[in-house]
Amino acid sequence: MKIEPKYADEDIEVDMSPMIDMVFLLLIFFIVASTIIDEKVSVQIPKAAYAKVPKDTTGRLVISVNKDDKMFIGPMPVDFRQLENKMALEIEADPNLRILIRSGKEVKYKTNEKIMMTCAKVGASDLIYSAFEE
Repeated sequence: MKIEPKYADEDIEVDMSPMIDMVFLLLIFFIVASTIIDEKVSVQIPKAAYAKVPKDTTGRLVISVNKDDKMFIGPMPVDFRQLENKMALEIEADPNLRILIRSGKEVKYKTNEKIMMTCAKVGASDLIYSAFEE
C-alpha cells in the first residue's frame, strides 16, 4: 500500500545542526584521547664518534637506566625479575621484539651486561643502545 504525503510539492529537510554538533564533539574526544604521553626518564645519553642514530625507533621496547643504575620501562621502575617477565610477555606477543636501551654514560657496564643477558635469556636479539653522534 502506497501512502501519499500530505503535501507532495513540499521538500523534506533534515536538521543538520545536531549532527554537526556530534561530529565536533567526537573530533574533540578523539584528539584528546589520541594524545600520546611519552614520558621518558631523564638519562644523560653518551656521545660516540661513530654512533649511528637509528632512522626508526618506533615499536621498540624502551629500557632506560639512570645514573643510579635504576631501570625503567617507560616511567615505571623495574628490577631484573620484572624486566625479564615484561620482556617474556612481549616476546610471546611479538617474536621479533626490538629493544632500545637508553643507558646513561655514568651507568656501570655490569648493569648493561645484566640487561643484555636478560634479553638473551628471553630470546630478544635485536638490541640497540642510544648514543649521540659527535
